[in-house]
Amino acid sequence: MEIRVAIDLPAGLSEVWAHLRDVTTHSDWMLDVAHIQVTSDCSEGLGLRFTSMIAIGPFKLKDEMEITAWEEAKVMGISRSGLARSNGTFRLSPTASGTTLSWEEYLELPKYLNAKLVRKIAKSISTYIWRNNLQNLRKQIIAQQATGVGRDLGGLINVGHEWELRHYGPLHVAKVATKGADFTREAQALQILEKTQVPSPALAKVLSPSSIVIERVDGPTMLEDVISRPWTLKRHAKNLARLHRALGNITAPDNWEKVTEGNSLVHLDLHPGNVKLRNGKPVVINWNRASRGSPAFDAAVTYVILRTADSRIAGSRRLVVSSLRSRFAQAFIKEFGAAEIQDHITEAAELRLLDQNLPNNEREAVFALARGELD
Repeated sequence: MEIRVAIDLPAGLSEVWAHLRDVTTHSDWMLDVAHIQVTSDCSEGLGLRFTSMIAIGPFKLKDEMEITAWEEAKVMGISRSGLARSNGTFRLSPTASGTTLSWEEYLELPKYLNAKLVRKIAKSISTYIWRNNLQNLRKQIIAQQATGVGRDLGGLINVGHEWELRHYGPLHVAKVATKGADFTREAQALQILEKTQVPSPALAKVLSPSSIVIERVDGPTMLEDVISRPWTLKRHAKNLARLHRALGNITAPDNWEKVTEGNSLVHLDLHPGNVKLRNGKPVVINWNRASRGSPAFDAAVTYVILRTADSRIAGSRRLVVSSLRSRFAQAFIKEFGAAEIQDHITEAAELRLLDQNLPNNEREAVFALARGELD
């Protein structure tokens, strides 16, 4: 008789494995297990033996168990002998949002219980118990994560030029460098912004200079909202200009490099794609380029991006998005102040050209904008 159940868990392989590797804790989430006691000299791994007190309603059974397979964060095999014999296997597989955990068990009932109807009832009960066991494990993982943050990187959410975003528990995400980027500056910026009126994700933990854990911000980006609801364009352009003005009131640390005159905290990549809308309200993300300068220069960088960015969308929709970007740029420069932005266009274009990830067509557009040749 074969039992197969599986569940998707919002945690990485190592985090799920941490809940499995200590078999004495299995009784915390297994409905049918009252107590587990290790009987071998080893405490984990291949060859570990233990007894399991099974309790189903008024019935209690004592089974002898042994670990028969052990691949770190991948496979755990368990054999059972008692009233019934079985061989079961936990298997862990990575997914985009965490881990899929499956349990496969081959159960052999004693001959006097081997009637077809009895096997059918036993399979139904065992499947029900195991589904609930895995649901309990999921609840336990989420409850532990809710007390702080997750313990391990989960599945991939998004990829940037120099980073990837991964799940880290239900309330946080981990931003991890892929090309040697250093997120120390971003962590510092988020700590400064936490005490200001500029909405940004809260910093939860610094794992290393190249990996930080931040508050999860759900919702579309400002760019996605404009594309799906074009009538929101002017409102979003005004809000983006106001965010720039608000940044102008925040002083950057003296030891940060200056990109231009001024001592304000500047984002240098503050375009609609880097503003998330949480319940309709803007939250600025991706502060890895934060520096010291003037809000007018920062706004000029945004204007250059708006005028020259490639939508990377094929077909007729590409023309629609390009048109929306152009209209957004005009609404943005009008709201912030055209004279202030125009004074910094050349400097902003020069900074944009330093981006090694800039595609050739965007590079040519930046040159054209700086020369006043872009339509």
